[in-house]
Amino acid sequence: MKSYVWLTFAFMGWGYYEMSGGADFVPVERVTAAVEVEEPEIVARADTATLLSVSSSNIIAQPETTAAEVEAAVANAVALDTVDVVAPIVEPELDIRQVGSSRVNMRMGPSTNFEVITTLNSGTKLEILSVNEDGWANVSTVDRGIEGWMAERLLTDSDL
Repeated sequence: MKSYVWLTFAFMGWGYYEMSGGADFVPVERVTAAVEVEEPEIVARADTATLLSVSSSNIIAQPETTAAEVEAAVANAVALDTVDVVAPIVEPELDIRQVGSSRVNMRMGPSTNFEVITTLNSGTKLEILSVNEDGWANVSTVDRGIEGWMAERLLTDSDL
């Protein structure tokens, strides 16, 4: 069987050699075109003294900044073609409460028909995301970020 495989392989090799031209084979020379590479055009900034438009949404003033100071900052930004007025980040006040009962179930939805996600101990801090009209609070644990629902009556007042 080995000799049959070798003989078949040799015959196929000889057939390919003869079909591709054998000893008379001459490779085809490929002609390539020469391409001229142009230098890229350098685009410079236009020589203007003023900025054409300044959006007031780009300029946010500090809380104690007066309207005249904001207008002066806009005028300076237009003259300098920059906007450097930095806005303070005002974070909304969070409603943080604690679990008031000894062990409270946090559920997947706003009723006792939903599955329990976890059970929280007394004193666990929660951020109140919303409260529906049925008295269920959508809450998120401050330390672990688990979000769920629990009865608002089981939480302390919001004066933490």
